[in-house]
Amino acid sequence: MKEYIIWSSYINKNKSRKLGRKVPKDIAINNPKLSKILGVIRKLGYEAELIKNKKYPKEWWDVNAGGYIKVKVNENDKISKLELLKKICSYLNK
Repeated sequence: MKEYIIWSSYINKNKSRKLGRKVPKDIAINNPKLSKILGVIRKLGYEAELIKNKKYPKEWWDVNAGGYIKVKVNENDKISKLELLKKICSYLNK
């Protein structure tokens, strides 16, 4: 089993690529909340855990950092981290 770490900055439309956005701006989300991302990941059928009170390394000074989500993915499931992020964005953009 492999694990992916998902920070909200990865899909935040207000972040630049330099600050950590991983998906194209046209599918990114305005200020995504970790709780909503966690819900989507679980609806997609993945086991996920919210790790609180952690700061995104590229914004270590941010006192409002909420943490990240640790997603467990089966080895048989050939989904990459970027594909998972795109699925999350498409679900949240509905």
